[in-house]
Amino acid sequence: MRRRAIRGRTAALAGLTGVLALALLVVICWPRWLARHGAGWTHDPEDAAWVLPAASRALIEQAFSGLDGQVIVDHGVGVISRGQLSGPDFSNHSRERDYGAAAIGAWLSQSLRERAAGIIDADTADADYVSRLLRQIRAMPGPYRAEITARDGVFGQHGAPLDDQPGPTVSNRYVAWLAGRAKKALAAEVSIHPRRPDAGAALKRWAKAGVRDVRWWPAAQRIDLHGAPAKAAYKIMAAHHMRLDVAVGRLRPPNHVPVWVAPAAVEAALDAGVAVRLRLGGATGDAGQRLMPALFALLRRHGDAKPALTVSLAGLLTGDRPGTELEPLLQHPQFFDHLRYASAYPASARADAIDLEALTRSGFIAGADVAPLRAIYDVNTLLFALVVMRRVHLPYTSLRFPARVFVAADGDAD
Repeated sequence: MRRRAIRGRTAALAGLTGVLALALLVVICWPRWLARHGAGWTHDPEDAAWVLPAASRALIEQAFSGLDGQVIVDHGVGVISRGQLSGPDFSNHSRERDYGAAAIGAWLSQSLRERAAGIIDADTADADYVSRLLRQIRAMPGPYRAEITARDGVFGQHGAPLDDQPGPTVSNRYVAWLAGRAKKALAAEVSIHPRRPDAGAALKRWAKAGVRDVRWWPAAQRIDLHGAPAKAAYKIMAAHHMRLDVAVGRLRPPNHVPVWVAPAAVEAALDAGVAVRLRLGGATGDAGQRLMPALFALLRRHGDAKPALTVSLAGLLTGDRPGTELEPLLQHPQFFDHLRYASAYPASARADAIDLEALTRSGFIAGADVAPLRAIYDVNTLLFALVVMRRVHLPYTSLRFPARVFVAADGDAD
């Protein structure tokens, strides 16, 4: 009995030692892992003049050449908010999704995104995010405006919001308030779910306030682009010259079950007279490439007509998307006038988001560009995403996106 007790205590001590060793390993490795996959940048945006090598400065100068002082418009900047900052006349009801232990992967992804966006303290997340974003914009060597995006919740069939929202929400009033406080740097894009009981009134109110763009996530927000609520919204948006910003392709909502939204799904909006900007999701399905042939067919049908049909470049530098989406776009210069730059910040700020070596191996950028581009990332991730997209070319050619893809068009800078 005594020997068994001793062996039991020894096993328990060994187990405790193992747990402590694992905890110590996590403590030691966690900051390094966060730096590798989250905030890999090491300097402040204002440090650029002091720390960037000549090769990096040359790439930046080339990226801004040919723009003739026009405003670069970034149509793809998300907002991180936990409802901490509010204006003098409203309460900010934004919230991040509360991931439980069962969704550790999603929680880690959110943590990395927040760290990359400069959020250090959870208690000051809103202020940290806005501060880092504005500092990067103001450190740009030329005029730059970011369109920041609100995100409405999910509403049921009878117009009531779901009690358990599956994703984050970002208040329209908060985004508009931020844009109003930094008018040269920020523009607001609202999100109004068409099944909201007040959707029509809200669209009219924001149109009267000067907001042009309305963002929908058809998969995550469970919006039927052909449904009666959407068609009712189209009528109001067309009457007030608003534009619908919507994702198509293989989309992954918060429940992680992929949903396919065909580009042709926006034809109802186009036929109603609504300008549409498409954001591209995954390009492949069970039978291979599906998105780009459908996109090009849509552009051929509606490209020369009014209202305008444009395509965002958001996220096309990440994962396998350079090969499946970016390269086909570069192969079709006849559609360049329909393309609009978007950084996909803060997702693009993650250290592992844009793989420069992979872009080099695939022939999209020159190997000599990798080191100076990485130096730009270390200082200003927003500038980094822009310069990379300006450097990208069709493999084995010198064909790049022209300057007009990156600057204000169709009233984008109004």
